[in-house]
Amino acid sequence: MLSVYNEILEIDKRLSSILVGFDDLANQLEFSVIGSLSDNTLIDAQDYPGIYKIDIKTTGFANFQEWFDSFELAWKDPAYVRKFTPNPKEKRVSKHRSDHLAEWIPLYLGKSKRISKRVGEHVNLAMEKPTTALKLDARANMNLNNFRFSTIKIEVANYDLIMPQLESFLRDKHNPILGRQ
Repeated sequence: MLSVYNEILEIDKRLSSILVGFDDLANQLEFSVIGSLSDNTLIDAQDYPGIYKIDIKTTGFANFQEWFDSFELAWKDPAYVRKFTPNPKEKRVSKHRSDHLAEWIPLYLGKSKRISKRVGEHVNLAMEKPTTALKLDARANMNLNNFRFSTIKIEVANYDLIMPQLESFLRDKHNPILGRQ
């Protein structure tokens, strides 16, 4: 048993040396804006593994706090609470608070082995479904908002080792305001 444990420690040591500089590499990755979430054909065309980001347009507000107060009121409408949807994360929301209001705010960031399927769930999944997703079409109070999505295509053999690390780094970099993490 001790031999197996030592081998695991050796693998961990080798992985640690390989991962030196990983954050620097991840920081160089850039999302490619694909387009509007209202275009299902465009969503369906993104049939590859990688990381996706969903943004919301913020026009019509004087500052972030005014926009966020309006967004949060709609997002936390009692009709949509406890329906397997992500909630605002104060830690990430606070990263966007300033007098300057960006035109697009990162709403959600995730990874998937098939981006088209997962982004489609964020748009089209019914509110009653137990899968966690944004369920944007099921939110009647959000249909006047503009949403877009961006992706980074990443095809790797060691998806389950690499992608959670990339997702975590990019989540900390972009601070999407909704999520479980």
